[in-house]
Amino acid sequence: MIKILIAEDEQGILDSISNAFSWENMGCEISGLAQDGIHALELCLSNPPDLIISDIVMPGIDGITLLRYIKDKYPHTQFIILTGHRSFEYAKDALNLGAALFLLKPINFTELEDAILKCVERILQEEKQQQDENQQEHILSSLLNGYIYTRNDFTPRIQSLLHSLHSYRVCTFQFDDNQEQDVFRIQNLALFCASTIQSTQFIPVKVNALHYVLIASGKESGQLDELKKTLKQLQSRIYHFFHTTISIGISALHSGYDALHSAYLESLRALSKQFFSGNQSIHVFLTANTDQDLTYTDYNALFLYQKRIENLIDSCQGIYLHQQAASLFYEWISAQNGNVVLIKSSFIMLAVLCIRNIVGQENKQTALFFEKYANFQKVIRCDTLEMLKDIYLNLILDLNDYRSIKTSNKQELINKILDYIQNHYMEAITLSAVSKTVFLSPSYLSTLITNETGRSFTDIVNEVRISKAIELLKDPKRKIADIAYSVGFNEPQYFSIIFKKCTNLTPRDYREFYLSNASM
Repeated sequence: MIKILIAEDEQGILDSISNAFSWENMGCEISGLAQDGIHALELCLSNPPDLIISDIVMPGIDGITLLRYIKDKYPHTQFIILTGHRSFEYAKDALNLGAALFLLKPINFTELEDAILKCVERILQEEKQQQDENQQEHILSSLLNGYIYTRNDFTPRIQSLLHSLHSYRVCTFQFDDNQEQDVFRIQNLALFCASTIQSTQFIPVKVNALHYVLIASGKESGQLDELKKTLKQLQSRIYHFFHTTISIGISALHSGYDALHSAYLESLRALSKQFFSGNQSIHVFLTANTDQDLTYTDYNALFLYQKRIENLIDSCQGIYLHQQAASLFYEWISAQNGNVVLIKSSFIMLAVLCIRNIVGQENKQTALFFEKYANFQKVIRCDTLEMLKDIYLNLILDLNDYRSIKTSNKQELINKILDYIQNHYMEAITLSAVSKTVFLSPSYLSTLITNETGRSFTDIVNEVRISKAIELLKDPKRKIADIAYSVGFNEPQYFSIIFKKCTNLTPRDYREFYLSNASM
């Protein structure tokens, strides 16, 4: 049933309209009656109607304001506007905002009935169109994902669409920011693209919560340069609207709806090339590159690269180690034949070999490495080659630090820890975090610090923070609470307790003492 809301401030007119017709015979039902605009709005939000019959002049908010708000929130809601004002401006405003019809008072109920029936027909047509579009998207999404249909599964409309796919390319969109799958964001992307793309030769499909697809058919598919130009413009508009970039993979040219799944897979393989080119890229699947999937891991070469990395760590330091490691990384990448899956899996094996050979049988230290790199989940989620290179270089630098720490005496190790505290005192540093930087267990590190310095890790951190705070307190313009936060304390009250423990003065007393002596 079509739900109808009537909004009219004159009770007599409201009663007349609500009792004027056999609503059920018209396929309608009255969902609400309101004598002012605010009440009408409340009814709309609690139970959105399909059709609103509304006066223009009402208490609270008028019919035009109601129309504007409801059309913005529920664009498919139909409006019939009633008014006693014979003003063209009122009619123009109502029609411009999306009112279906504009009727003058006194009400001619025959005209009103005709208007209602026209709106009902329009609502039913839109519902049918939406149902067809949903069915179309469901079938296309299923075909792209490899589901097999028989011809009897298709309505005549869907058959006509599928038979029109004589020549097409599948263009798959994916956001570059590596967020979790978000069906609402893909929905918003679909709505944005639908409002932006004018060409009827693009068929949109929301394939899943990660990918949005445009099937470019006919002329759009054949002229690849023009297609890429159109998609590049769309990329730019998406960036300005969503404030994030997308990359696009384009399949080879195909014919027939039974090839949709193959085309979609090709577009995903083209999309994976974003790993090398970076964000906001467009790549086209090239048939000549299909042999790359036949490549496999050369374990012999992998062992050789692992040995070369060990030699680098043994012989190089500082910026030279960084440069040589980066050069070796690109040499290794070039041997992988551009296969992203192979690169990631080979990298994990290479990393494990390096850790095992340099750390050896020290299981606790090995566990710390795997924990720090989250069992290489970051490698699996890498979107670009630069991201993978950063992980690779950090791993080599960590292994170099580990080798250096293992050959250091205890005092050198303590100096490294003290340097770390001096550089990170303003952060929420913990013994566990520091232990990972020196590849020792927290319990061993705690004992080492106490034995070598006579103080606990927490005492050392607090002493560094208080020494920094003392310098800041000399500036009378700085608030004590701000100073507490800036040197790493989460609570100003706790800062005051620790400050007094270290100096026998509260922060305020220290400031007053310093300022009084400075003025002498």
